[in-house]
Amino acid sequence: MSLKWVTLIMTRRDTAVRVVNLSKSYTLECGEKVRVLENISFNLYRNEILGFIGRSGGGKTTLIRVLRGVEPFDEGEIWINNVHLTPKASEDDIRKVRETTAIHLQRSFGLWAASTLENVMRRLYALETGDETAPLPYDESDYRRLEEESMRILKAVMLAQKANHPAHTLSGGEKQRLVLARQLAMASRKPITLLLDEPVTMSCLATKQVALDWIKKIRDQLDVSIIIASHLPSILKYLADRAIWLEKKIIAVGKPKEIIDKFLAQMEVPVSLKTVPRSKKKIIKVQDLTQSYRAEISEDSFEMKNLNFEVYNGEILVIIGPSGVGKTVLIRLLSGLELPEKGKVLYKLENKRVNIAKLGYEAVMTRRRIGVVHQELDLAYGATVKDLALARLGLKGEKALIMAKEKAKELGLKEEIVDSIYRLWDYPEREMIKKFEKLGLEKEVVKSLFPIAPWEAVSEMFEPMFRLFNLSPDLLNRKSHELSGGEKIRVAIALELLSRPEVLFLDEPFGDLDPITLRNLSNVLKFVNNEFNVTIVLVSHHVDFVKEVAHRAILMREGEIVEEGDPIKLCERFIGESQAQFIN
Repeated sequence: MSLKWVTLIMTRRDTAVRVVNLSKSYTLECGEKVRVLENISFNLYRNEILGFIGRSGGGKTTLIRVLRGVEPFDEGEIWINNVHLTPKASEDDIRKVRETTAIHLQRSFGLWAASTLENVMRRLYALETGDETAPLPYDESDYRRLEEESMRILKAVMLAQKANHPAHTLSGGEKQRLVLARQLAMASRKPITLLLDEPVTMSCLATKQVALDWIKKIRDQLDVSIIIASHLPSILKYLADRAIWLEKKIIAVGKPKEIIDKFLAQMEVPVSLKTVPRSKKKIIKVQDLTQSYRAEISEDSFEMKNLNFEVYNGEILVIIGPSGVGKTVLIRLLSGLELPEKGKVLYKLENKRVNIAKLGYEAVMTRRRIGVVHQELDLAYGATVKDLALARLGLKGEKALIMAKEKAKELGLKEEIVDSIYRLWDYPEREMIKKFEKLGLEKEVVKSLFPIAPWEAVSEMFEPMFRLFNLSPDLLNRKSHELSGGEKIRVAIALELLSRPEVLFLDEPFGDLDPITLRNLSNVLKFVNNEFNVTIVLVSHHVDFVKEVAHRAILMREGEIVEEGDPIKLCERFIGESQAQFIN
């Protein structure tokens, strides 16, 4: 027997996962081959938490998908929970791997069209029946047992108060916690390997802390082995026993602090933030803004009542606060994606104020100068980056309103209808399509109001913008689903900046970015703010990023502004109130 096999037999008992010389490439639709993993070898030991860190696009998500058995690989071998996988593994072996692993993928919201509670109950019941599509048990004692266990898990991820809310009404961070709850449900029933890819990126500090403590508890009490990929050094320092720096190849392995310090040594020096504008000219004035929601099947409600504040020309304003307190709602109201029940959102347009809460051509002209990037980053799946760029310029270009007016007159459309349609284009892709369908409008027909400019007319705009964001011009011909998480974020922001907006809204799109790329983005945003006087309003749970990039901050709780002022002071207050031990 060879020394290699003796070593494997001796170590396999102590390991949950063993990976030897794993390599993988993707073939893009254009035929180009991209190497994403090369000669990866490592062990995950029983009852260990192993952390992976690296640049966005460095292969962390692909590795986790390969270990789960949902992605094929080209070369190498994997032993996971005593199941041996090769590039030619059988369906039976892949099924065995999936039965003993649970996965949580970044920005993945595969949920049932049911309540938050039922989503967890279904996962628990599937462990008994083998079929998640099976109806929940009719026997009252069995039903209550599943319900009680599910509520314990929901409490652990701070979703017990949303148990009866339909899953689709949850915020992005809440959906992410529900997906995590479903994976923890599986981990709570039998020893498995838990594969976590950016598990709490869109959650607030308090929720992060509770979820991280629950992950530790699962490991300690149930002998679960865990692989976690995270761009947040504080999370890996808090959770991981060992860390691996992955950039398609393994760069270094060791103690989390040592590996993270080496990784962070690559960071750019931060660009200085310009002084707060002295003129204090108000570009946005919010008056008595009111909005409320009521859950469809519960008695819970949310209300934002009589908000009053200003956004100053040329400032970077950050909105912080726990999940579910109205930050996204406020961004949507400020950008005109939602109309308030009461109140005004006034923009300075030349020599007068325009209320974008009122539909009409003046609002269209004003909103043409606005850019919006959502936390969902729901880019059109089949579109190339070039397609997306041309579409944005068609909507936001200087001639957009003139052409829309002419076409509307030809079609007999009132200005309120044109404005309603125009606003829909700023929604995330899936939400936009649903709204078009609800109105009985086809996307292609609506496009005729805002035609796409020819490539020759705008091609010179792209290269400098892509260079600013460290994006290769080659990405223009990539499909959106072929981009890494970090590339998607930078592309989405670059697309909005192509039309030179006066105000840019960013609703927590940074969750998937590693610290090096985040510092690069921070410097780019400050450059854009300094050089072009773009006013930026953003939501973020990254407190270090907030401290670095903001002139001013607003702290929200339960639909109210509780304080506004110095970003560093408000971030420290937010950390303290959240009891976020992992930050330290």
